[in-house]
Amino acid sequence: MDTKRLAKFLIITFVITGIAWSGLAVLTSLNIIPFSHPLGTILHIIGGFGPTIATFFVLEEKNTVKSILHFIFGYRKKSLIFLFLFSIFEILTIGLSSREFNSALPWYLMPLIFLQATFIYGGEEELGWRGVMQPLLEEKLNFPIATIITGVVWGIWHIPLWFVNGSSQQNMPFLFFLALAVILSFWLATIYKKTKCVFACSVFHGLTNTLLSVFIIKVNVLLVIGLIAMLVYSIYLWYCGEAKQ
Repeated sequence: MDTKRLAKFLIITFVITGIAWSGLAVLTSLNIIPFSHPLGTILHIIGGFGPTIATFFVLEEKNTVKSILHFIFGYRKKSLIFLFLFSIFEILTIGLSSREFNSALPWYLMPLIFLQATFIYGGEEELGWRGVMQPLLEEKLNFPIATIITGVVWGIWHIPLWFVNGSSQQNMPFLFFLALAVILSFWLATIYKKTKCVFACSVFHGLTNTLLSVFIIKVNVLLVIGLIAMLVYSIYLWYCGEAKQ
């Protein structure tokens, strides 16, 4: 495992995000600006791009536009079916367990919310988490352990948002969020392992954030069963892949 690359990625990621989101936390806590203020939005976005920016400092092949585009959009042929399957499973899990739309978000805004979630508010992170960190960890560790570590680090990376007045994270217990981050990390890592496509992970991450915004999330039996079923399916796909090698 290239520990220097991994350390460099994590340091740059946490420094960028820490400065931006900690600054936002101070500004909102002192009532200098609200979370919805343009400066608040800018700081929120900059912090979210921490893993994305760090990625370009550690890419081994970053000398050409072609190599960067291949890193982001390249994919294994006949593999995008896994993105489709996980997307359907997730839509059914969240939709059936909730069965209540967020009335504050008109249905016609869903495409815009999805695009924002994919390219600005979440999906962009995948260049770092699944494109860099997960593969580096798997050079030394097995898939489940690497995925858990990535999920935990990913969850901890969000901590400053709990101190930002007005952020959605303040409405959710951190330990619950951390558990979801680890579970979602398995889904995303499996999608990447099967497709070798970072952008597929970005799309799925964007879909997840969109569903969390569009539906009123309810913790019930259907949600728990769906989350566990998708987690088991992820591990099963990894195990089958290992058995074939």
